[in-house]
Amino acid sequence: MSKDNFERLCSAIKKSVGSYSEKPVTISFSGGIDSALIALLAKDFTDVELIAVGTPGSHDLIAAKSAAEIMGMKLRQVEVSSEEMAAEAVEMRKEIDLEQIEVEFMLPFWIVAKKAKHSTLMCGQGADELFGGYARFRDEKNVPNLSKEVNSLSERINEREIKIADLFNLELSCPYLSSDVVKAAENFSQDERIGNVGKVVLRKSAEMLGLPREIAQRKKKAAQYGSGSQKALKKMIKHTIEFEIAFESKKIAESVAKATEPENLGWVDTRVRSNTLHATVKADSIGSLREAAEDFMSCLSVAENVAKQLN
Repeated sequence: MSKDNFERLCSAIKKSVGSYSEKPVTISFSGGIDSALIALLAKDFTDVELIAVGTPGSHDLIAAKSAAEIMGMKLRQVEVSSEEMAAEAVEMRKEIDLEQIEVEFMLPFWIVAKKAKHSTLMCGQGADELFGGYARFRDEKNVPNLSKEVNSLSERINEREIKIADLFNLELSCPYLSSDVVKAAENFSQDERIGNVGKVVLRKSAEMLGLPREIAQRKKKAAQYGSGSQKALKKMIKHTIEFEIAFESKKIAESVAKATEPENLGWVDTRVRSNTLHATVKADSIGSLREAAEDFMSCLSVAENVAKQLN
């Protein structure tokens, strides 16, 4: 790995952060390398607000506090109870169409957006895809395609992060996804970027840019685990029941799934495979589960009749 390539990458990351820092920024901050590096660079250009979100005693709140202290930056910690996390999840799903796993890892970002003081919201999205941060990239059974991962994320951001930012009148900034940073990163091979621990190239570049080694070498902790959002949501949802309903066609199954979503958002997850609708009904008690299942089946019956008439 050549020194020139590292210097190009460092320059591209710094330039990208600077281009988004003409005005004060709020950064979704977990204390990991991705958000810490952009925070370190952004403070040289503008006023920076760091916000960390998590349940009491969660990994991200502890890591964020530690990183902010090491970097000499102020941190705003937002401590959220399990009940509050669940309420935020329901509210978010009313506004944004998300898979369950996306709900879990997008919750901290959603809360940061709600709490942001500045009009520009900056985040570390894209670093894991571009530099191979996920553990699955180090699985010998799988051959990753980081370019495909970056392109896929860039498309999904339009339906998630940008929509959330728009809801709260914010401008979204993702420095790692700028064309210059992507181009500079691709001077390194996939194997070089991933390495043995993930994001090897980014870790070295971060140290070159002045990020303390203690932060640059921290192991990755996914947002849903680090913030405690996944555990909080699972704690609130203690009971589930699953349905598989076959329809005459895939078109009818998709129409029914779409029609039932608004009434059951947050309590029922649906997906369509071929002509079959798969549904998982969730609740915090057996009584509530029965009521939720009955309500869903009632909605299902009405939606099916309407779908058949339309099709």
